[in-house]
Amino acid sequence: MKKTLFTFIFLCLHSIVFSQVNIEEIKKNVTENPQKYYYEYLEIFKTAPKTLSQEQLNYIYYGNNYVDYGYDRLTFNQKSGKISKFAHNRISKKFAEKILLDALPLYEQNPLNKELLLCLSDLYKAKSDQEKSDFHYNQYQLLIKTIEKSGNGKLDNSAILVTSFQDLMLSVERFSIVFVPGLDFKEKVLPDGSWLYIFKNGLDLFFVRLVHHKDAFK
Repeated sequence: MKKTLFTFIFLCLHSIVFSQVNIEEIKKNVTENPQKYYYEYLEIFKTAPKTLSQEQLNYIYYGNNYVDYGYDRLTFNQKSGKISKFAHNRISKKFAEKILLDALPLYEQNPLNKELLLCLSDLYKAKSDQEKSDFHYNQYQLLIKTIEKSGNGKLDNSAILVTSFQDLMLSVERFSIVFVPGLDFKEKVLPDGSWLYIFKNGLDLFFVRLVHHKDAFK
C-alpha cells in the first residue's frame, strides 16, 4: 500500500515538474509588452545566451508565436535553404566567408532559426573561428533543451510542447523511445486550438503538443 501511494505521488509530482510552460501567460505578456517579454530577451540571446534563465528562454521560443516577424517566412526559408545546401559540407575558408555574407543578414532577421544556427556554427568552424562556432552551437543547444524541458512526453498533460512541425518531429526523434520509420500516430485539436499528437510504438506512447505559429499555413 505504501509503495503504491509513493508511486502515485511520484507520478503526480513528475507531471507537475514537466508542465511548467504557461502558454497563455506567455501569449498575454508578449502580446501586451513585446519589448519587455520578448525583444529584450532576444537581444541577450544574441550576445550572452547562457545568462538567460529557463523562463526567459521559454518566452523567446514560445513567445516568437506572438510577435511580428518583420519578414516573409517563405522567402526566408528559401534563402536559408541555400545556406544549408553548402554550410554542412567540407568547404574552404574563402567559400565559408562568401556564404556568411548571405547567412548573417538572415541571422539578424531570425536568430532563433535552429538550422541557421547550425549553419553558422559550421561556417565559422570552416573559417577556423572556434569561438563563434561554439557560440552559435550553444544557442542551438539552448533552444533544443528548452523544448526538451517543456515536458516528458509520457502523458497528455506532460506533453513535449513545440511551435512547428519540424520541432514536432525533432522531439519524437530525439526525446522518445518510440521513433521508427512508419510510426503510427493520431492527432486531435484541443480546446485552445493547439494540436495534441500521440505517437505509438507497441505499448509505448509519446505525446507532443503543437502550438502553431500564427501564420503557419501561409
